[in-house]
Amino acid sequence: MAKPYLGRPNRRDVRAILAIVLAILLLFSGGVRAPLGPAMDAPAWSIGDFWEYSFNTTFEGTVSLDGRARADVLSVRNVTVAGVSQDVYVIDTLGTGILEGVFASESGTIPARGAWNLTGEQFITVASRKIVKTLIDIRASGEAQVPLFGTAGFTFQWWNSTTYRVEADAWTYPVPLGRSATVTLNSSWTTGANFTLASLLTLRDSDTGAATYDLILELITTASVAVPAGTFEVYVIAETGSDGSREEFYYAPAAGNNARTVSYNGSGEEVSRTELLAFRYQATGPKPDLVLLGGLVVGGIGVAAVLGIVGVRALRRRKAREQELTPPSLREPPTSGP
Repeated sequence: MAKPYLGRPNRRDVRAILAIVLAILLLFSGGVRAPLGPAMDAPAWSIGDFWEYSFNTTFEGTVSLDGRARADVLSVRNVTVAGVSQDVYVIDTLGTGILEGVFASESGTIPARGAWNLTGEQFITVASRKIVKTLIDIRASGEAQVPLFGTAGFTFQWWNSTTYRVEADAWTYPVPLGRSATVTLNSSWTTGANFTLASLLTLRDSDTGAATYDLILELITTASVAVPAGTFEVYVIAETGSDGSREEFYYAPAAGNNARTVSYNGSGEEVSRTELLAFRYQATGPKPDLVLLGGLVVGGIGVAAVLGIVGVRALRRRKAREQELTPPSLREPPTSGP
């Protein structure tokens, strides 16, 4: 499917998580290397398809999230989102991994390590493969080294609910090579976070908002990429936000989703990467002997982008949104954002 690319919620420090997400979040071992045509078609998803990804991401340059996530196509149904009735793919996402890094506090830095789990759901339109709704819940727990206190347990929860209404869409299938187009989205979101450090500290935060923003999408070229699931012929799609952040999606038609996604901040530094571990894409025929267990999905066609559902995008665009109203993880081109 196409790359993930829809808008995201907020909180710059959560960007990396969304990207998981979402995003996040969206091949058979041995790979498929059939030649690609001069235009990219939308993927033919079916109930029961899934994509599993490995990923690593950092946020604020101090905390890293590593793990794996999986996205499953659960059903197709008609829903009304942001006042628009439409048929959507319902994508279920799950993820798990390790959190490690250093958190800043008034009394100094706090090294921490723990485990995280992600659950989520995305609605991706059948007609245009755009993400119109994302629900994400991430929970983590572990141990932190507190100055003058010692080791203390911590728990963390972050959640987000975002809806999108497509105001203008110049990115439609089939997409010819070299195509550059703008998608205008209206996004509404609610997000929150809870952090507890033993009996020492409890923090809560929440935010609700809305924004209209543009995403610039470009189908740059074709290429061959090697990932844990195999080697695939891919379409390379770039999505650029108004804040200069950029996501690259390597959509593999043989897998029905992205083989790889890479996200960069406004300074050009890589902040997130996902790679396909395993998948089931019934449009290319059943290959149960090549399917691995575990996983996550995203993106208007970008399950990998769900990590993605998830998402780096929403966070990444928070700053731009505050300036001109901009929002995670769904992409328009074959994607997860999930």
